[in-house]
Amino acid sequence: MKSKEETSRSNPFPGLRPFTPEESELFFGREKESGEVFSKLLKNRFITVTGASGSGKSSLVYSGILPMIKEMGRKESSPWRIIIFRPGNSPFESLARAMHEDIAETGLKEVSVETLLSDLYRESDGISTALKKHVIRGYEKVLLVIDQFEELFRYRTSDTGGTYGTDTGEFIENLVNAVTLIDSRIFTIITMRADFMGECAYYQGLTQLINRSNFLIPRMERENYRQVIEGPAKYCGISVDPSFVETLLDDLDDQTDQLPVLQHALMRTWNYWYVLKDTDRPMGYAEYDSIGTMRNAMSRHADEAYGELDKRGREICRRMFRAITEKGPDNKGIRRPTVFSTLKSIVDCSSEELIEVIAKFRQPSRSFLTPGHDVEIKDETVIDLSHESLIRLWDRLAVWVDEEAASIRMYLKLSETSSMYQHGKTGLMRPPDLQMAINWRDQERPTLKWARRYDPAFERAMVYLRTSEKEYQNEEKRKLRHQKNKIKRSRIFTIFFGSATIIALGLMITALIQKLSADRQKEFAETRQLMAEKGMRRADSASTAAIIRLQQSESGALIARKDAEEALRQKDLIQSRLFFARKDADSARQAFAEADQKIAEVTEEKNSANRLRMISLGKSLSLRSLQFDGQKDLQTLLAYQAYLFNLNNGGYDNDADIFSGLYNVLKQYGEGLKIFKGHQGGIKSIAFRPGMDEFYCSDNEGKILKWTLNGGSHDFREVYAGERVIRILAADPAGSWLAAGEENSSIIMIPLRPGEVGYKLTAHFAGINSLNFTADGSHLYSASYDGRVLKWDLNEKTCVNVTLPGMDIHTADISTEGKYIAGINTAGTVFVWNPEDIQEYRQIQSERKNITTVRFREDGRILALGDSEGYVELWDALSGERISGIRAHDGRINDIRFNDRLNQMATAGNDSCIRIFDTGDMAGLTVLPVVFADNGGTVTAIAFSNDGQQIVSGIHGRDMNLLSRPASTGYMVLDICSLVSRNLTEDEWNTWVGRDIPREKACRDIDFRIKIREVK
Repeated sequence: MKSKEETSRSNPFPGLRPFTPEESELFFGREKESGEVFSKLLKNRFITVTGASGSGKSSLVYSGILPMIKEMGRKESSPWRIIIFRPGNSPFESLARAMHEDIAETGLKEVSVETLLSDLYRESDGISTALKKHVIRGYEKVLLVIDQFEELFRYRTSDTGGTYGTDTGEFIENLVNAVTLIDSRIFTIITMRADFMGECAYYQGLTQLINRSNFLIPRMERENYRQVIEGPAKYCGISVDPSFVETLLDDLDDQTDQLPVLQHALMRTWNYWYVLKDTDRPMGYAEYDSIGTMRNAMSRHADEAYGELDKRGREICRRMFRAITEKGPDNKGIRRPTVFSTLKSIVDCSSEELIEVIAKFRQPSRSFLTPGHDVEIKDETVIDLSHESLIRLWDRLAVWVDEEAASIRMYLKLSETSSMYQHGKTGLMRPPDLQMAINWRDQERPTLKWARRYDPAFERAMVYLRTSEKEYQNEEKRKLRHQKNKIKRSRIFTIFFGSATIIALGLMITALIQKLSADRQKEFAETRQLMAEKGMRRADSASTAAIIRLQQSESGALIARKDAEEALRQKDLIQSRLFFARKDADSARQAFAEADQKIAEVTEEKNSANRLRMISLGKSLSLRSLQFDGQKDLQTLLAYQAYLFNLNNGGYDNDADIFSGLYNVLKQYGEGLKIFKGHQGGIKSIAFRPGMDEFYCSDNEGKILKWTLNGGSHDFREVYAGERVIRILAADPAGSWLAAGEENSSIIMIPLRPGEVGYKLTAHFAGINSLNFTADGSHLYSASYDGRVLKWDLNEKTCVNVTLPGMDIHTADISTEGKYIAGINTAGTVFVWNPEDIQEYRQIQSERKNITTVRFREDGRILALGDSEGYVELWDALSGERISGIRAHDGRINDIRFNDRLNQMATAGNDSCIRIFDTGDMAGLTVLPVVFADNGGTVTAIAFSNDGQQIVSGIHGRDMNLLSRPASTGYMVLDICSLVSRNLTEDEWNTWVGRDIPREKACRDIDFRIKIREVK
């Protein structure tokens, strides 16, 4: 297993490229298959390893078989010569170059590639002859590894040119003869995609070899995939979150190319995980989500390379990828390997421009294109995709493949129509077909080299298109002239008929006026007649009403009684209905209340889920920001937007992922890391002066320097210089005195205010290790390697021993109220006692047996212990009960400090790291700590500023040995908008945040370039 230092050297997951022989220790999941292939190879001297694209054929051979061959050679003292090559478009030349490299490594002879090529190509047994003549010595055996054997068939039908020796049949015949020789010491492995097996049937000798010794790689099971994930991580000492492993396994689908897709996702996840420089942090879902998960990781990775290109480079990239891909018979995207010189003509660019674009996609961390980054590109070099899964998973490339297919269809249709026109079977093109063809020509700008891949009649098709276009333009001109004449004639007719219309309209208006006058006279006569009839009806009504009133007076009393009875009955009915209405209203109100409660619960669940999503998005954004070094605005805005998402949705105030993004930004562009330059020796102790923006620092040169926290990097004043090393510093609560403990036994009292005279306290017999003032500053406690803790009366300058005989306390801390002392003895055991009643003491029953550091929290209830192995434990000082514990560092804990203003605990260790824990989660310490791994050496001392917003640290070294950093995310964002000149653009927001989330401004326009001076 590798150490954690070795872990940082390389990524254990290869991505899209296959494993190499040197990476065999990282190859897991195919142990059984490796043994079977190895046995068949030794038995038959030949084996064909076949499988679907992405099944891991090359990795099985390189990291499974070849190490077994080498190990067997060492045990039998019978060396093997291993020659690995891909046939490409010139198999004989590829073999000659591989042989030349092998011969050159031995250093025993010199032979040129041309000589080897001549011997290989001369006879039908050229391969065996050349190997015996130039490679095999004595009893050596040779293993030929021909990787991606299908290239013999693919390149035969693609745009790969081909030079001297490209006859596929001749190469296969040579190979079969070399393998079938009775006394041959030549062994051969070929790897080939299963869908090319049919091509082998044309070669009888090869078919017989394959039937005799073939191995079809089976599909991996879930447990095999688990080994692929966990094996390399475990070997490198990396811890992987178990739930993350299950998520990866669940994300695998039924596609045959899942193995390289998984390896690529693991490679990207590891890269994101490693950026944090915290090897104790498990690799998990946060990093996996940041890369886009298995579904989007490859697409985002390829888009990163695409985004690094300028406008011209992007156009070259688009045309290049369209040239090396195509749609297969099943309408799926497949590779189309193309020689560089042909590709350059198709893309229509210079060699330098094309090489620059290719380089972006064949970097070691990407490997999207072949050949690899270490191969020089020449005119005859074949450019190809490293794996077809890129077509399926890179969204942009999938669009390009569809565009290319549509472009090919358009060209073939145009070529066919031009042929028909040439033979008199059709006419010139007309819209809309003509306009579509013109648009295609202007947008795609097809080249002769591109067109000849599909139909050689490019010139005929273009002449036909231009002729059709010209004829259509002439026809449009003729139509325009005809239209103008037609409009002129229309104007004349319009004037004539317009005049006649006006005259007719005048006559019609006169007749209408006369008709309206006659209608008004008729209406007046009819009105007078109606009034007369109405008067007659009123007279009749008066006489009828008199008769009715007489009848009503007689029956009035009877009606009144009936009305009273009916009124009482209606009252009772109404009261009954009112009772039931009130009852129904109460039930309705209760139902409404229950419905409202249910709605509130559902709403809260929805809001909670949305908050968790936004917090997760914030963490992902912060991790993504780490990848854009040098892009100041984008990097800063992503980190700040991550902070806002986390803050506004109730995330942890000092979330480690959010912190790392902001710290990275301020470290590059702001004041995230401040270096104080003045100490010539390693730092021993740091003490802040209460109520001031000042701190004091001692070093192993015997000096004490005074620093201004927010001052310049060289803004210091020497307050003491002596021959003895000052081990420990402490400032009194009033900020009037600084106590300095020397390594010999003295305590130097240094006045910090004018008018006071310094003095020494001497009573110890060995070096001073701890100093603590009481809350009122009247007394000082000191612990020494002489095994005693002394309580000093600073007014009288006298002391008393507050330890019992045999305690042997060398390091101590005192609670703020002075009620308890915690001390470490020479055996590494911790005691807690009351200095006013020494007999009242207890031993902390920690399982850690070598405690090195002890510190009270400011409230005096919590006690933190640190040991020599990096463990930190929290204890209840009053009850003596253990609260929690965690492995914080790899090595000794040198200092522990509490920051009650922000509920933090900082630890410093020999592993060159500082960790800041959230003590709000004291019972479990499960919240990931903030980690500072950029210290450059063993961290010997740490201290929080008086306001708790910054942390100062010192290391055991001469360079960059005194640093200050922010301790909270809130402090880091105070001035962050002054670092940028804009907000995220709409495209950036959609890409990195999401289209479904409303875009918002992280910074107000007035905040740009304006610094905030007040710290809130």
